[in-house]
Amino acid sequence: AAVLVTALTGGFRTAAAPAPQRVTAGDAVDIGPVRLAAQGWTIRDDIATNGLEYAGAAAWLVVEAEVTALTDATITFPQRSLGLPPELEVDGEPDRVLLLADATLAPGLQPGLPARVALLWPVGDVPDPGDDLEVSYLRSRLSDSTIDAGRVWRADGVAAHTTLPRDDAAGDALVEEDL
Repeated sequence: AAVLVTALTGGFRTAAAPAPQRVTAGDAVDIGPVRLAAQGWTIRDDIATNGLEYAGAAAWLVVEAEVTALTDATITFPQRSLGLPPELEVDGEPDRVLLLADATLAPGLQPGLPARVALLWPVGDVPDPGDDLEVSYLRSRLSDSTIDAGRVWRADGVAAHTTLPRDDAAGDALVEEDL
């Protein structure tokens, strides 16, 4: 009887996702598997230069961020974590995630240990976005997967919006020396 009453009163409906909040650049946002704090952005062509030719791009859109894994085990950076403006004409996922400390590609994120990373998207001939870049933090939730025979993180809407300031020093730690 209790199950019938619960079902009739709508008790089995899933809770609506909270409305996206507005945060300041550098504020940390819990997006599921990680806490992410995007801090600044720029466009540059002097880092990961071998990847530019492979991606067929003239430069990278670089976003520097601090990320902390909220999981119990080491994970890689969640590719669907930031949404960029459509006028940039870039794929939703960064082409590369590099650890700023040593340029490690797709670094393992240790639970509870903050890491500074650079997210790189290839860009071609797109209009310069100006001084500010509007981005969205994309939330993920754990979900059962019959294909992967386990639990996976799946996109679950927008958690927050922010405006990142242009910072031409973003990515300086990854600049390649001229040989």
